[in-house]
Amino acid sequence: MYQESLFTEKETRIIPPRSIWKLRQKGVYLGTSGYSYDDWVGPFYRPGTRKPQMLEYYQHFFPATELNYTYYTMPRASTLFQIRNKAPHMQFSVKAHQSITHERRAVQQTWQDFADAMMVLSDTDQLACLLFQFPYSFKCTGDNFGYLDELIEYFNSFKIVLELRHISWHNETTYAYCNKRRTTLCSVDAPRLPGLTSSVIYPGTELAYYRLHGRNAQNWFDGDNVTRYDYRYSDQELKEIINNIIALVEASQHVLLFANNHPRAQAVETVCKIAEALDASPALAAL
Repeated sequence: MYQESLFTEKETRIIPPRSIWKLRQKGVYLGTSGYSYDDWVGPFYRPGTRKPQMLEYYQHFFPATELNYTYYTMPRASTLFQIRNKAPHMQFSVKAHQSITHERRAVQQTWQDFADAMMVLSDTDQLACLLFQFPYSFKCTGDNFGYLDELIEYFNSFKIVLELRHISWHNETTYAYCNKRRTTLCSVDAPRLPGLTSSVIYPGTELAYYRLHGRNAQNWFDGDNVTRYDYRYSDQELKEIINNIIALVEASQHVLLFANNHPRAQAVETVCKIAEALDASPALAAL
């Protein structure tokens, strides 16, 4: 079935950000997982926009974003200085480098390099949190709990969010551990697949964190970083997500939500639809 888009093929439609900024006043920060995508030129960015110009444009629409390049490339302080200077009023969630979450080496120089770079954003109160996204293969075991303990202790001067993708982590021991360590568990929306943490909501007293990956089950395990997240949410699916957000707002002081269904700026569309619905929600207005 055809679903109307906020965008047309030939023309960029600028979405009024008023509802997004009103939500920030309630401690709800909406944004997208990354912002520097070539295929957003046209659907979101004006034609001719170059990558160095994207953040300056993005900041007029969203109060927060996830920095994902830091997963692939160890961030340098000089680069983060440029980022923070382009968007001095934005909040950044920074995704941990793959050596920390996927290679899982013992504490070494890379951990210190990553932590040192984060001070650039932390010093100006623009570092919302560090996001440690662990792969599906990272299961709930005693050794892996030990690794988390070492990691959380090392980075304890920052707010930490854990995205644990294997369903084995969905248990009372994990919840109690994260509460004790004042660590946020990431709520996710992902394909409903066996063994995958796909629709679990974790309220947090201080911070709740929600990532929307789309529900592209066909390409989840076999796709790449584009095809895996190529998904447009239906109106009914968004209603489910909006109810979850309201539950998180009721329980948490701050809520961060990032849409990761990024191909062709579908994430922008997702966030704008959510913002409009939340702004019109009587339940949220009563909070």
